[in-house]
Amino acid sequence: MREILLEAIICAVAAAFLMIVHELSKAMLYMALQRLSGSKRVYRHSIWEVYRYIDPIGIILSVTSSVPFSRPFMFRIQDKKLNRILGITGFAVLLLCFICGMLVLKLHVGGVSGMIILEGRGIFWKVVTLFFQYLTLLSFGMFLANLFPVSTFDMGLLIAGFSAEKYLNIIKKDALIKIIFLITIFLGLIHYGGYRFISFIL
Repeated sequence: MREILLEAIICAVAAAFLMIVHELSKAMLYMALQRLSGSKRVYRHSIWEVYRYIDPIGIILSVTSSVPFSRPFMFRIQDKKLNRILGITGFAVLLLCFICGMLVLKLHVGGVSGMIILEGRGIFWKVVTLFFQYLTLLSFGMFLANLFPVSTFDMGLLIAGFSAEKYLNIIKKDALIKIIFLITIFLGLIHYGGYRFISFIL
């Protein structure tokens, strides 16, 4: 029981880390581009209030289904190019986290190895192993989750970056898209596919 609880905590920590990295990267880029454009708009909350990016439901789904999603910094973007940049950045950050996790597991850094056996030397490296296992699996799951055309997801940003009309259509169909997304999660398709894909590569 203690081991299961510890593993759930490590999974939640990895998910929270991923959510913060994913959203903070986009927020930092957004603010930098706003400054470059000469905008003096003041926001109610600071982008550095990183706890705002952690979604409680996303944490629960991370532990139960390996599919996290984060809470975005709530800025309204009217520029299509900026929407495209932020959407691509979101996917790129998740891909980078996945690649980093895979490299750590593949190169046996600190004794970290694979997706099944904990080969770390001592409890510290076993915790590190679990963290990178979950970081790899969760970043893959989050990448696939963001492919769904939900308005606040990275795919939603990309759609808004190409067509305001299509973005309005996905907002109208938001409830249906989220139902399909949840069914996919509850059937375990993303978790199973991610685990098999990572195990195959390793």
